[in-house]
Amino acid sequence: MRYSFIIILGAIFSTVTAFAQVSQQPEPLNPDEITDDDLQMVSNISDSAQGIQQEADEKVKGLVESEGMEFPRFQEIVMSQQNPQMAGEVEISEDEQASLEKLQPELTQVTQEAQQKYVETIEAEGLTVQKFQQIAQAIQTHPEIAERFEEIRNGSQG
Repeated sequence: MRYSFIIILGAIFSTVTAFAQVSQQPEPLNPDEITDDDLQMVSNISDSAQGIQQEADEKVKGLVESEGMEFPRFQEIVMSQQNPQMAGEVEISEDEQASLEKLQPELTQVTQEAQQKYVETIEAEGLTVQKFQQIAQAIQTHPEIAERFEEIRNGSQG
């Protein structure tokens, strides 16, 4: 559980990167350039992002269930489509395929709304998307930064 927020951070990072459609990766920051204030801002963003993600998950669950599909089954199908190692392991019925195709535009809209909220949250915290990406990247690649981040997270929750 120690690095659970780093995983969440990775999800936000990849979502925001995809949303921003950055043509090139931002220059990585030197670990010495990252202040505790930077890490606190990222911690605040990850707290907000959890709420955004929960809200999006609830919307998706509602949409899926309104189509008459069990949510765990939907998750299984999506996981199999995103994981090449699972390809072909999950049989999808014609009805399920039709439901997925019908849901796609609404699911895309929920994703886009969540992505926009992520960007607004980052900017409201006083960071640019690029700076957020750089800090998140540093947290993911430098153990000493990850450790400082965890200390700040644990301190802010206590």
